[in-house]
Amino acid sequence: NQVVRSEEIKAIGQAMEILQSDEVSGSADKHLPKLVQLGTALVQLRGVESPQVSQVRERISTFLNGRARELGSRYLALVATHADSDPFVKVKAMIKDMIVKLMEQANSEADKKGYCDTELGTNKLTRENKQSEVEELSANVDKHVAES
Repeated sequence: NQVVRSEEIKAIGQAMEILQSDEVSGSADKHLPKLVQLGTALVQLRGVESPQVSQVRERISTFLNGRARELGSRYLALVATHADSDPFVKVKAMIKDMIVKLMEQANSEADKKGYCDTELGTNKLTRENKQSEVEELSANVDKHVAES
């Protein structure tokens, strides 16, 4: 049991080395959070997923799964499962969907407002034209009444 545990610690150490390698040095600092626990911490990948981060996540998971199979370690398999999954995928997708829906709603409301503004302007011009016609006709009536 202690041998398996020490192999698990080695595997996690190697996974940490992958994270600190030159291949992922720039994106690891940007996209991956710090390890949650000291020493034998579980790797939890969060944040914005770029293709590089996704590849790193896959590489770590594959490595840890392979070591878990070699050692027969359920704990290491669990670590691999956690490294492979992003618990915030659904939440991020829901937020993105909500943003898209709100943007569509705002565009729709802007279109309706534009239509209403155009109609109000047209109605105002029509009303002013009709009012001037009424005043002109009233003036003609008054003129004809005065002449008779």
